[in-house]
Amino acid sequence: MPLKDFVTTTPRQLPVLLLADVSGSMRHESKIETLNRCVSEMVRSFADLKEPTYEITVGVITFGGTARLHHPPTPACDFVWHDMPAEGPTPLGQALGIATDLLEDRDQVPSRSARPVLVLASDGRPNDDWEAPLDRLLAAPRAGKATRFAVAIGNDVDEEATLVLERFASAGEEGVFRAEKVHRIVEFFDWLTMSVSQQATGGEVDYRPPPLAGRSADVVID
Repeated sequence: MPLKDFVTTTPRQLPVLLLADVSGSMRHESKIETLNRCVSEMVRSFADLKEPTYEITVGVITFGGTARLHHPPTPACDFVWHDMPAEGPTPLGQALGIATDLLEDRDQVPSRSARPVLVLASDGRPNDDWEAPLDRLLAAPRAGKATRFAVAIGNDVDEEATLVLERFASAGEEGVFRAEKVHRIVEFFDWLTMSVSQQATGGEVDYRPPPLAGRSADVVID
């Protein structure tokens, strides 16, 4: 029997990476509880996909008081969700640095991976230097190819905070989903789950439901 018959093909990964604001203000109006529930349900939906073309991996970076890797990129079928607590200020710059390092690491995101989906969810302005870390992410050979969306959570997101989200999003203003009412976080994650699932099963993807902009489906990052 030829040697090639013994070789198991490793499925290509479709990485989804969430940068989650878990600052103290996220404790208000059930924002953190809603975000936790949405992410947990999204991962379960990914895990339930039948015969996907891509293996969806999910990673979560939190920033509240400090930034850390809350959950490393893990195949959805192996993912065990632990709720995120909310406390402290909003060090977005630290989180962006972790995201860049992670996406540039070929052990975390293999070269055969599809273009990552990077989501920033926040309810306020950063309290640290975020511009230089964002510039570094955008200029990075691999991280800079990620498709980026942002979610503005709650009705207290002021103009300055909104500009940060627009700068992050690939499509600028059109790439920011405004969840003035906290329950609209669910709407965004329902859409994200559907769109990523369509790509993972080899279906045709439309990443343009208003108010979000489009993206191409099958782009290899390396």
